[in-house]
Amino acid sequence: KLSLFGIGAVLQERDDYTTIRELVPGGPAQLSGKLAVGDRITGVGQGKDGAIKEVVGTRLDEVVQMIRGKKDSVVRLDILPADAGADGTHRVISLVRDKISLDKQAARKTVLSVKAGDATRKIGIITLPVFYEDFEAKRKGDQDYKSASRDVAKL
Repeated sequence: KLSLFGIGAVLQERDDYTTIRELVPGGPAQLSGKLAVGDRITGVGQGKDGAIKEVVGTRLDEVVQMIRGKKDSVVRLDILPADAGADGTHRVISLVRDKISLDKQAARKTVLSVKAGDATRKIGIITLPVFYEDFEAKRKGDQDYKSASRDVAKL
């Protein structure tokens, strides 16, 4: 399955900051109205009271693992707004994790008909927005688990 439990934000690393690149429509981050593209995550805390751990300079995959968690659990983020300087005012927000569908990230194909002189040729395009693999389904022995390489081979 192309889903996970998190806040529904696509993140990127920029200048030692974990930055919001995109908000997943219908995800907790987008629905809350508390995050915007370009905001920087400077700290992550678990639950309503957990200490916030500074994440500036932390690898992106480590920050992502801190933000993901069980459905309906709370994660707190220390945010430096996109329009603030490095010494700008931070704010702490709380979000409740939910199931995030990543179906738009699945491998897909498109066939285009292109005229070349008198002939029309078909060109196949494979779009692979991200690499993915359902490790849990694979570990359980599911023969039809999702993975980028398997999905591309089926196309």
